[in-house]
Amino acid sequence: MIAVGAVITWTVLTVVRVIFGVVYFRDCPQQPNIPNYLLGLALISLLMIPFVTLPCETYAAQPREHPRGFKACMVCLMGLFIFTWSLLGVVWVFSVYQPNYDPSATDGLYCNKTLYTFAFWNVVLETFGFGVFLAKFCKGMLCYVNMSPVNSDFYNNV
Repeated sequence: MIAVGAVITWTVLTVVRVIFGVVYFRDCPQQPNIPNYLLGLALISLLMIPFVTLPCETYAAQPREHPRGFKACMVCLMGLFIFTWSLLGVVWVFSVYQPNYDPSATDGLYCNKTLYTFAFWNVVLETFGFGVFLAKFCKGMLCYVNMSPVNSDFYNNV
């Protein structure tokens, strides 16, 4: 039941990111990359669909022409892209923190308040999600190191 709610939330968030990115594409001359950031997040979500929905590979189903490391390499590249895109989003959004929301500004530099607020909270929640992921990863690594069997021959030979 939780998985269904997560998929629905993920789908709605992707659609809303596309809508905000397209509708407000030219409404932030102060930092024109903010709509691109939202569209990129939606693209990342769409590119992740095959990795989430396809069943796990087995040795029997593994085609001979595609090595097993290919999928691992693609997942690694996708993770690197997501991390880089998220860092760029943080830079783009926070570089104009509290932008001018008035479209009639004399210098023409403003950002739509709705667009900026939505992008701001996307950045904050995404950064929080990375923090939770990193904490869980560190906890898992700590448990792995603590639970690993000790090679007694190593200590006897020292």
